[in-house]
Amino acid sequence: RLWGTSTTIEEEQTIEMPESAQLKDIKAKDWVRIYFTPGPDCENNIVKHMDQAHYVDIAVYSITNPKIVDSILDAHKRGAKIRVITDRTQSKGKGSLVGKLRDAGIPVVTNIKHRIEHNKFAVFDGKHIVTGSYNWTTNASKYNSENCLFFDQPDKEYTERFKYLWNLYNK
Repeated sequence: RLWGTSTTIEEEQTIEMPESAQLKDIKAKDWVRIYFTPGPDCENNIVKHMDQAHYVDIAVYSITNPKIVDSILDAHKRGAKIRVITDRTQSKGKGSLVGKLRDAGIPVVTNIKHRIEHNKFAVFDGKHIVTGSYNWTTNASKYNSENCLFFDQPDKEYTERFKYLWNLYNK
């Protein structure tokens, strides 16, 4: 029922989904951590994971947080393989640190097929995920009401989505 429409439901509708599109059961995770901002928890835990990772795939809307960018650069310098997908408009915006990543030789692509690249996730070593509403920005840590979730990736959904976007935007 939509707001502003009749309060009576005239008929029930059933949506048929093919077997391949059926929703998967949510499996118990080994660990899940949820953090909220304002505050340093999202930022600090991203840095902690970056410091330990050997390869990281990052898909984020905006990157202006110098602490996170410094951890990405440090990981790159010690030999970690880093790839970044970000929004083309945000990457050129005031305060964006995407150029700093590119200048360091980190592969960065921006969206060319979607209106905006609004994902906010990273895959650490193909196993660990951070996602949520948290933008990788100073404002997100200091002023905004946002969240981030850290968990183990059970079925490679985020890895597969990253690969899809990376290939799509590299055409």
